[in-house]
Amino acid sequence: MILRAALLFLALFAAPFALAQMPPDVQPDRPISGLVSPLACASLGVSNDPSDIDHASCKPFSYFNHVDTQDRIVWVTGRFVIQPGYLGAAPLGLYTGALASREIWWNGARVGEVGHVGATRAEEIPGVLDAITWVPPDLIRTGDNEIAVRLSTHHLAVHVAAPLHYIYAGRMGDDRGLLAEYGTRLAVTGALIAAALFFGVTFALNRRALGPLFIALASTFAVGQLWLESLRGFIAFLYPLQIWRLSAIGVLALGFALALTAYLAHRFAHRRWRLHVVIAAVIALALWPLMPGFDGMTLGFIFGPSLVWLAAAGQGLAARRPGALIATLATAAFVVLEVVENAMFLERTFYAAITLLMLVLIVDQARVLRRTREAEEQASRRAAQLELELLRRRIAPHFLMNTLNALTEWVESDPKTGVKMIEALAEEFRLLSQISDRPLIPLSEEIALCRRHLEVMSYRVDRPFSLATRNIDESAEVPPGVLHTLVENAFTHDRFEDGGEFVLTSERDKHGERLVLLTPSTAGAHETAKAGSGGEGLAYVRRRLEAAFGAGAHVESGASANGWRTVLTIPRAAAAT
Repeated sequence: MILRAALLFLALFAAPFALAQMPPDVQPDRPISGLVSPLACASLGVSNDPSDIDHASCKPFSYFNHVDTQDRIVWVTGRFVIQPGYLGAAPLGLYTGALASREIWWNGARVGEVGHVGATRAEEIPGVLDAITWVPPDLIRTGDNEIAVRLSTHHLAVHVAAPLHYIYAGRMGDDRGLLAEYGTRLAVTGALIAAALFFGVTFALNRRALGPLFIALASTFAVGQLWLESLRGFIAFLYPLQIWRLSAIGVLALGFALALTAYLAHRFAHRRWRLHVVIAAVIALALWPLMPGFDGMTLGFIFGPSLVWLAAAGQGLAARRPGALIATLATAAFVVLEVVENAMFLERTFYAAITLLMLVLIVDQARVLRRTREAEEQASRRAAQLELELLRRRIAPHFLMNTLNALTEWVESDPKTGVKMIEALAEEFRLLSQISDRPLIPLSEEIALCRRHLEVMSYRVDRPFSLATRNIDESAEVPPGVLHTLVENAFTHDRFEDGGEFVLTSERDKHGERLVLLTPSTAGAHETAKAGSGGEGLAYVRRRLEAAFGAGAHVESGASANGWRTVLTIPRAAAAT
């Protein structure tokens, strides 16, 4: 089902990229050439017609972004070559895009104005960013047609690297350049909007499932960025607004990159996903001053975090987590495209790359949700069976609910580990059910029960725990659950930052046999000490020992240099039997 959905997605959303066309000014079969012999010239300040051009200052340029119109008046001149047969075929327009107001002359005649050019901020009236100026047919001739464009920029909030974007001639209404550049980008937004809504609702129904939240956020930021990018191709707006538009695009790009970092890190590096997000943010902000212009800023905001995406997916691959291979390949392809395309990545490749990457991650999250549902159903069935067994045996350890709650997080991030935890929990309760009705059991069975509990807790808190025994006679008998209760009590009253080893030793003295349990207590030793004498767990152990071995049996508990030490004393007569 998921494979069919993926193929359908590719068929629907890859097609527009194949249909994208070259901008009109670079199509080789056009009857009108691009701007020939372009010059950038200063203004004499004499008049607002071509007689104002300071011809001595004119310099040729190869790219429009080499012309700076900020805080001055600049003339751009050149010519368009119109092939025979074009005249009368269609109305002709001059297409200009610039962070500038401009006046336009065609073959010496003024044909239009975009805003009002001025020598100062007060004199200038901002024009729209992209405009089409109609050229009267009687001014058009076959062959060379001279143009002059007068430009000024005084209303930008910051200095920009390239205020002049393009100048070309073409048929009126022939705006396929912007539509080809921006229109195809909108093709991906339908799927991204659907993903944002679906996974957003999924998270709202289960606030513990962070994966759907991160996919919803990444999709939302991507949609916002795509729409703001595409806005230029469909809405005319004054050129000063372009700075705010580009700034918003950068912010959305950073939001997208960090949301995707959070998803991949939570998915494959799990416990340290917040650290990955912080690292991605630091790298992105560190690249900002090094990447020129708004496009450079946006590219840096994406490129820096994409390296963290790759690292997080790689960690999942090393840990053999499901879905890590395809996520690693997708993120690696994204990074390679960024490096190969470099400055052209945002203009030419980003939207196809983001479509394919998001497709991979959306399908991955859908599979995670399916596995989660299956694991939750399995866990629910098993928990119901365990609950019935516990009720039948009248066993209700207080860690049960906390442990079952921890299953939700594991089955969401790593279903295989969740199933292992269920199996370990089931084995623990199987042992409990076997010993609960017996007055005494061999120490070997009690040790096995404790080790099963430590295995469960290892899964529950994602840290390793073990039980070592020294000088133990495993055939000696104890009341069922006494050591198990002490181990359980350790987790109730203490916190273990790095896991630890519990150690059980046996000593003999004139009073009898002493079982010593050393718990690797850390930050919670003080709390344990306060609870040591009156805790329910220790009270239970005392009662069981006294019921089994008489008043001579007792329990001592307190802090030691190596952790928390609990001593169970079994009277000599009882120990000898």
